[in-house]
Amino acid sequence: MAKIITQLTLFDYSEEVEILGDLERLLLVLEGIDDEKLMVILETDRGKGRDDYPVRVMWNLKIAMKVFGHKSVASFRRELKRNSQLRKICGLDDNDNKKHLVPPARVFSKFDKLLCKHKELVDAIFDNQVDYLYETIEDFGKDTSCDGKYFDSYAKNKSKKEREKTDNRTENDAEYSKKEYHYVDNTGKKQVKKETHFGFKGHILVDNKTELPIAKIMTKANYDEKKAAEEILNKLDESKIDIMKHICLDRGYDSEKMIKTIKGKNIVPIVDIRNMWKDGESTKQYKNTDIVYNAYGEVFYTDNVEVIGDDGKSKWELQPVKMKYEGYDPQKKCLRYSHKGKVSKIYISYDERIFLPIARDSKKFKRLYNGRTAVERLNGRLDRDYMFQDHNIRGLEKMDLELTISLIVMNGMAVGKIKNNLSSIRSLTKVA
Repeated sequence: MAKIITQLTLFDYSEEVEILGDLERLLLVLEGIDDEKLMVILETDRGKGRDDYPVRVMWNLKIAMKVFGHKSVASFRRELKRNSQLRKICGLDDNDNKKHLVPPARVFSKFDKLLCKHKELVDAIFDNQVDYLYETIEDFGKDTSCDGKYFDSYAKNKSKKEREKTDNRTENDAEYSKKEYHYVDNTGKKQVKKETHFGFKGHILVDNKTELPIAKIMTKANYDEKKAAEEILNKLDESKIDIMKHICLDRGYDSEKMIKTIKGKNIVPIVDIRNMWKDGESTKQYKNTDIVYNAYGEVFYTDNVEVIGDDGKSKWELQPVKMKYEGYDPQKKCLRYSHKGKVSKIYISYDERIFLPIARDSKKFKRLYNGRTAVERLNGRLDRDYMFQDHNIRGLEKMDLELTISLIVMNGMAVGKIKNNLSSIRSLTKVA
């Protein structure tokens, strides 16, 4: 019997999903979501009361609203009224003698509250999708990135006393957070750009090759990114941790504690670094040697170098000369650098922030760190395609639900596409 291929070498989100039309993508998503357990619980919870708009229909509408990129129920209802194909796919029967062909806004609000009540089952759908991706995509979860994304609230902040008097239309959970960006301008002068955010922060772990989400948590905007990343890693099961080889993080995660936490799980940290040295410190000596290093992990050998003086005459001076990176020794846990054929060892335990298992000044480090753009592109999709850049979501619980469903839709498109591909492969590999 011919062998059935059960694992894909790579799934490309932009080439296989984003080129499709909205209705095609909706069909893929619905095929890529295992929601039966949630539906049974919701139907049981609803009981034997009026059922003008069944929970299965409302769930399909919730998914469709994400796929079609509507930020408000009002705009989505207008889409439903003019799109008969969409109504049919979602389970709305044009021949029903209902007062409203499309569910009123209050029905959507009530359904959202029902989903928040059973948020753990919504989370389980996302987790099951991730498990499927690990099973079907080769090296899924091997190279990863994590980042915190602000979800700004556009509601006015109120005092604690005012919050107690308000309803769900105001923002009662959001917090302020300040972020600084340090850079050097065209004149070489150091500058600081400050941003203030009021709202929430989603912390998302992403597979670098497919740009698909693996895990997430939602917090208030002032929550520490390093702590959130540690929580995400801790909640992953051991099989996923064993697969993970690298995790890429920007300089906001740069700390010795963070790096030790990652290495403690046998994952290689690819973390950008901040210059935390005192002003005037350009290099530090490595142990009692002629080797020095700078704040960005570059390693130099202090050697006699011939230079031309101001008088035009040559002379010899002690100057740092960049050493050649020769790789990492996992047994001795040291980086190997050479100068004039002599190889020296730099033990990463000497300064764990600066010396990583993959040298910061190596081409491999730069190549792996470039993979962090996967999480940036995913965050861009959340703003552009899932309308988080201009939303009217209120409350931490609702924001968490909306992010989870958005990630379910992303993974659902991938799972649906993969199932279609596997179905085609199996039909070709059947015994004649």
